[in-house]
Amino acid sequence: MDMMAQIDLNDKNWDTIFIENFSGIRGWSSQWQDLNASVSQYTSLWRCYANEWRSGVTTTNTAHQAYRPDNAAFGRNQIMKLIGEFHSQYPMTCGVDYYHAPNHCCTIHPSIHYYSGMIETIDPVGFGYYEVECQIPVHRGSASAFWFWSTNGGTYNEIDVFEHANSLCYNDMERETVSGIWYNPDSTNYILDTISGYGAQRYAPMLYILSNLSPTLESYHRFGCLWMPDQVVWYVDGNVVNECHEPNHIPQYPMHLKITHLESDSAIIINGNDTVWWEGSDEMTINYIKAYRLKTNCSTNATIRSLTDFYNFNYQVCQSINMGGTQGLLSIPSNINFTMRAVDSITINGGFELPSGTGMTLIIQDCPEWPDINKNKIKNNH
Repeated sequence: MDMMAQIDLNDKNWDTIFIENFSGIRGWSSQWQDLNASVSQYTSLWRCYANEWRSGVTTTNTAHQAYRPDNAAFGRNQIMKLIGEFHSQYPMTCGVDYYHAPNHCCTIHPSIHYYSGMIETIDPVGFGYYEVECQIPVHRGSASAFWFWSTNGGTYNEIDVFEHANSLCYNDMERETVSGIWYNPDSTNYILDTISGYGAQRYAPMLYILSNLSPTLESYHRFGCLWMPDQVVWYVDGNVVNECHEPNHIPQYPMHLKITHLESDSAIIINGNDTVWWEGSDEMTINYIKAYRLKTNCSTNATIRSLTDFYNFNYQVCQSINMGGTQGLLSIPSNINFTMRAVDSITINGGFELPSGTGMTLIIQDCPEWPDINKNKIKNNH
């Protein structure tokens, strides 16, 4: 499947799910809400995440940090800031300062020293194209990510659009990110269960290194992901950097889109019997997040025999498409670019002319209908 990382707005195949540029004035309750009562411009798309994100999932995570709403700063100068900060040399207790609801984080974080920021979509998302433009702080212990996660269908599903952390880099922390898929088809376990033998396996891992001619990760870069039933394609600054074409390894269930920043265990230095905690704060700055999905009507067969048929074509992914004039020549207009997608076949049968200067892309692919949960379509609030 051919595709540019930045969605071409002239490509009629795509619908916009949302374009989040963090404008307006919004504040926290359990999720972001419009604070201007006279303007109902926003419906809630994001919620902050407090607590250990793998709550309820088998894991051996021993991180010394906790997410809290105050560390996800929404709408400051039309950007999002996820803030990681040192809080105390001494273990903190979990109370209202940390989490605005009954909490259970202390059973997971027995020794919290850092606060961090994380957001996720309230509703799960499905097959489509997703992109973030962000700046990443670079130092020992800093960890940032843009990713999808769920345990739908009794499976563990994760797609990492990018991850950046000291433990993931080999040589150059200022330029290296990783991407890939974590998938466990047998259970919701992420960590390998030594009794059952089941754990998430990593597929299509890729270390990507920015060119020395490019600014470091501390400058804005675009990270994109095309997630389809039969393939996942990763992009950095409009360039394809990784691909997976193994449907058995690709999550087939809706997932929550997440953006996280934290101080990882790499921020902790153990020197003999002494534990030294990195005392500082940093920010992952997000300029925008964009999401698109293909128009679909995969049970329909489309026939294009005339210019009227061509102009009336809705650019949905169809079962099949049959093109060509039966009573004369079907001549496509000059100097346009268009893409047609079908599940079974695209056939040119009859008189057909593609003028010089016109670009046509024909794609056969699996039907990218959004997955269902209990037979209910994922709702699009935006």
